[in-house]
Order: sequence, then C-alpha cells, then structure tokens
Amino acid sequence: MMSKGLSVPASGGDPSLIDLRTTALLRIASVIETAATLDELLMLGLAEFSQLFAIPFSGVLFVSEDGTTARMVNLHPPRVSLPMPITLVETPSLLQVVTERRVVQIGDLHDEQFGAHASETTRRLIQLLDREHISSLLMIPLVAQDRVIGIMIFATVDHPRHFSESEVALARLMAGQLAAAITSFRITEQAQRRTAELATLNEIAAAVTSSLNARDVYHLVMEKLNEYFQVDAGSLLMLDPETDELVFVMTLEAGEEKLFGVRVPQGQGIVGLVAQSQRYELVHDVQNDPRVYVKVSESVNYEVHTILCVPIIVKNRTIGVIELLNKRDGIFTEEDAGRLMRMAATIGVAIDNARLFQEVTTVRDRFEAILNSTNDGILMADMHGAVVTANPMAAQIFACRKELLIGRQIDDLLAELSARALSVSSPSWLNDDDSADQVVELELSSPQARFIRHYTLPVREANGSEIGRLALFQDISKERELAQLREDYTGMLIHDLRAPLTAIMNGIMMVKRGLGGPISDQQQELLSIAHQGSQTMLEMVNTLLDISKMEQGHMALEVEPISPYALIDETLDRLIVSARDQRVQLEQQLSVSLPLLEADREKLVRVLQNLLDNAIKFSPTGAAVTLGAVHLRVVEGVTGAVDGLPLQLPALPAGDWLAFWVRDQGPGIPPQYHERIFEKFGQVRGRKVRGTGLGLTFCKLAIESHGGRIWLQSAEGKGSIFALALPLSQEQRTASPY
Repeated sequence: MMSKGLSVPASGGDPSLIDLRTTALLRIASVIETAATLDELLMLGLAEFSQLFAIPFSGVLFVSEDGTTARMVNLHPPRVSLPMPITLVETPSLLQVVTERRVVQIGDLHDEQFGAHASETTRRLIQLLDREHISSLLMIPLVAQDRVIGIMIFATVDHPRHFSESEVALARLMAGQLAAAITSFRITEQAQRRTAELATLNEIAAAVTSSLNARDVYHLVMEKLNEYFQVDAGSLLMLDPETDELVFVMTLEAGEEKLFGVRVPQGQGIVGLVAQSQRYELVHDVQNDPRVYVKVSESVNYEVHTILCVPIIVKNRTIGVIELLNKRDGIFTEEDAGRLMRMAATIGVAIDNARLFQEVTTVRDRFEAILNSTNDGILMADMHGAVVTANPMAAQIFACRKELLIGRQIDDLLAELSARALSVSSPSWLNDDDSADQVVELELSSPQARFIRHYTLPVREANGSEIGRLALFQDISKERELAQLREDYTGMLIHDLRAPLTAIMNGIMMVKRGLGGPISDQQQELLSIAHQGSQTMLEMVNTLLDISKMEQGHMALEVEPISPYALIDETLDRLIVSARDQRVQLEQQLSVSLPLLEADREKLVRVLQNLLDNAIKFSPTGAAVTLGAVHLRVVEGVTGAVDGLPLQLPALPAGDWLAFWVRDQGPGIPPQYHERIFEKFGQVRGRKVRGTGLGLTFCKLAIESHGGRIWLQSAEGKGSIFALALPLSQEQRTASPY
C-alpha cells in the first residue's frame, strides 16, 4: 500500500478546536474511568472515536511483544474479522506505523497501486477491505511506555476521505490516553490471569497430592486447563520410556474422556515434534499444516482448527506433552504459549512427584511384604548404626515389639543378644580370616530353644557408596538337628563297619597263609587285591571316625618327641612304590639341624602321606614331587617370603615353627577351590582322578588339633604347594588360635 505521512501541528489557536479537544478528552477520560474490562474500554473508546470523527468503522490491532505480528482485537461496529495474525513485514503500511511511530493515511484505496510484487497477506487484506467497501484508512500508533503496543484504525466506507491535520492531532492525542489506559488494563488483567493461573496450579497440586489415582489426577489437570484457556478440547500425553512413544492418558472434550491408551509413534505429529524439541508449537491452520498427525482426530471424528502444544519437562527430560485444541474466543497467542509453558513446568513436577511417590509406595509395600513373610530376622541400620527397619521375625528373636527396635543402635542389640545366648561361636568354614563382619552362631534358650546364625552385610547405593548395614538372623535349628542326626548316623555306620572289615581282612590273611589249604599263585594275587581293597576301606572308615572325633573335640593326641627326618622317611617309604608305578620322581629339600617336634607321630605321618599321595596322583609322567621341611622363627607381624620356604607365609603368631611342604608339577588348583578342598567331600570339579574328598579334611583337622596351620598356594597350570606349620613349644600350641 502507498502511504502518506502526516505531521501533527502544535495545539493552540482556534478556541473552538481547543473546546473540541477538551470535550473529546473528557469523554475518553469518562470511558477510561467507567470501563470494567479491556474489551469494554476498547468498545466504548472506539464508539467515542467513531462519533467524534463521524466515521463508520474503527478498530484496534495489538502488536506482539517482538513487533513482528499484529492481530485485530476489537472492531466498531463488528463487521470485519481477521482470523489470524497479520505479519507486519508483509504489510508495509502497518510496519511503517510500528517502526516509525508515525500516523499513516491512505486517502483513497482505489488510487493505490499494489503491483505484482505485493505479498499474499497484502492481497488478502485488500480483498477483505474491498468486500467491506472500505475507501480510506487512517492508522495511528498506540504508544505506551516507549513502545508501540498497537495500531488504531479509522476507515470510511464507499466515499474517500482525507483527515485534516487537526483531526489527526486530536486523534493522536486521544490515542495516547487510550494507550495508557490499555497498558493499565493489561497490567491488571495480567495480574488477574496470573492469580487465576496460580489458583489453577494450586488446585492441580492439591489434587495431585491428595489422590493416588493417576487417572483422577490427569482428569482434573485437563479439566482445569480447558477451563482456564477456554478451549473445546485438551489432551495429556505421557512418554513411554521403553518405546519413546507418546500415550494419551487423558483427553477431555466437553467433559467426556476419549482416546485413553492411544499411542503416537516417536516423532510423529505436533506432539512428537514438541516432545523431541522441548519447544512449544502454535498451529493456526491445521488443515494446511503437514506436521499434524490427523489419524488421531479422524479416529474420533473431531475437527481440529487450531493447536497449542507444549512439552512437560522435568529435570531437562521430557515426560509428556499438553495439547490444547480450538480456542473458543479466537486463536492461540504467544502469551497463551508462555502461560501454558509455565503451568506445564509446575504440573510436570507435581505429576512426576506423584509418580515417584506411587513408585516408592509400591516398592515400600512390596519390601514390607517381603520382610513380613521371610523366615529370617532382618534389621537394617543407617550410617550411624541406628535401626531404621525391622521385621516380625527379628522382633521375635529379640523378644520385643519391632517398634521398640527402631532407633536402637544395632551394635547394642547384637551385644545384648550375645549376652543372653548359651553359646556363641564363629565357624571357620563360614568366615574369611580378613573379613571384618564375621558369621556368628548363637544358641538361645528363650523365648524358645533355637540356634541362630547371624551375619551383617553392607547396604550400598547404585553408585556403590555404603549407606548402612543389614543384619540377618537365620534360624538354623533344623540344620543343627539334621547335622546331629547325620553325625550320629555316620558314627554308628563307622563303628558297625570296622568290625566286619577287620574280620574280612583277618580271614583273607589266614587264607593267604594256607590255613585253609594250599592256594595257587593266581589265588594269591586275587587275595592280595581283596586285602588291599579292604585295607583302603578300613583306612577310609578310620579317617571318618578321626574326623568326627576331631570335629567334636574328642580326639586324644598321643604326643611324643619326633624327628622331622624320621617323619619324612616313614612317609616316603609308604609311597615309594606308588611313585615308581606313576613314574614320578620323589625329592627332598630339608634344612640342616631340624629340631625335634612334640606331636602325634601316626597322625602327622598320615597327613604327609595324604599330601604326598595327592601330589603323585596329579603329577604328569616324568615330573618331580618335592617334600621339604624348614625351621622358622617368626617375628610378630612379619609375613611373606622366607628363606628356605618356596611359598608365601601366612600370618603366624610369633615364635618357633616347623614347616613342611609338598610341591608338585600338576595342573594346579583354581583360586575358588583353595578353601573348599579342605571341606568334607570337597573336590575340584572336572578332575579325572577322584577320591573320597576326606583326605585334606583330615589333614586340616589334624594339624589344627596340634595348634598348627595348613594352607595352599597354587595357580591353574602352574602346579601346587601344600604347606603346614606346627608350633615347636607347648606354650605356643596352647595359645595358638588354629
């Protein structure tokens, strides 16, 4: 559009003009004073302007905050409506009013030349004005707080008109008063909207915190948003973290719920775009916007015209989106988007907190159910050792209500439990030597007789940091009862087997000696095999009996002074034939002047024989097995490598020790079996050579009954060294913890 700028003369001169201005200003002041709302102010103000200047048409456009668009907010009379914002850069006349703050007058629209270069917006605007037979336009900037907030438009119909300079001056003066009033109303309305916004959020927050039903919460959220923004329909969609799809959890249209559970594929539609970009979207022409995912609205036969969609963001992550459809009193604005973004942030936190609360409540209830149903007593303490959780079984063990356990120091409770126990023990087979928390077994007599196994575990967060301790109490009364039955049965079986085995062996020996008549060489060989098998079985029975006695502490040691050299010679004599058959070379590595040892000769020979026999069995053909001994003088706190000992020394009390070891060149033993092989029937899986699994158990118990220590150093593929250390003095043996 071609435009003509008008200069505004200074007021003064003609008294009639002054009276006219005064009257007009008074009338506008009266309008400002009596108007209750911004719409009423604009309606009354435009009516005054129309009457004062005798114009058939007037209107007000509001300019956006960024000064790029303008939209019609009021008309007098209401004859023309503009359905969408006007882009100012595409309408030069309006842009000139805003950027230069000048009055622009077009005396006759029919004389204007637009040309082929006119924008589509300009063409549509001219067509609209032509339909209404508008001939002349006067456009006046509304300036307040040093910013153009809008444009006031005067128009004539059918007949062109040129507004005089005095009319323009008066119109601009009155426009200034109107702009100030508009700003005041805007501030008031903004405060009222903010109050309504906060009230809406408070109602939503109250509903979220008072209800555990997610669907009720979603319903109220959308009900309040639809009411606040005056829309026909609104939807709340939550993001499924597993599929990244958006799921309709609530859609309200005229109070009716729809679309529950419908999914929108990742990135599809306006909702998908908003979820990914975390930015709001305004759509004023849905039919011509290819981004709109029409399948959802078509499925419920709902026609969408305008959309406002915002993301719900919590801690920089999108958890859902809010979509409002078809604003009733016009189109969605940037101001609407800003308000909904603020509200979505608060709503998101409320919904996320509600979901977290539900998850915590669910986990708590499940945890409580597990605690209440388990047969083990459980206490959990915080970093300060105060009990924060206890279950009914723990209360039963401590003979008090579980509420009385909360807040108590866990160490005090454990000390009280140990104090009233008949016996307290720490089974070596359940404890690691370097573990701070030991497994303890207690015998209780009240409130009922029972055996309890207790141990503690650290409680850690996901990042591994320790946040507390967990004490577990297992009732092992049945386990103890079964163990005792097993021991009784084993003892009975062993005693019942010894007599018939001895009779079988004596009978075989008498037959071999010819007491039953002459026998052939082949019969002699078969009898020797039978005698050897019976001897092996008898040794097994004796080993089981010795193990049983040593476990119960009933084994008596026949202690006598023994020469280490004699022990080794006797051991080698028993196995030299076996080594020759296996084609394994036996070697000795003995220190000079080894002292005498006070011990049970027969048991130590059996120990060394077991260790040497195992080494021979697992050594390859042509390999060497070494049996060695050395005198050790241990200083308190010193461990590790020692001259004359081909392996690392464990922690031993200070004093004189005699150490024996057996080294082979076999396949080695994996670390996970280093402790297990000393247990009854414990063996390394996958080995072709198998035995009873009792030999090393006997060795361990026999050495520990002497106050000594037996251990293993081995690595898979690098052979094994079994070693034992025995104290040389009676005082050491008595004081030794082994």
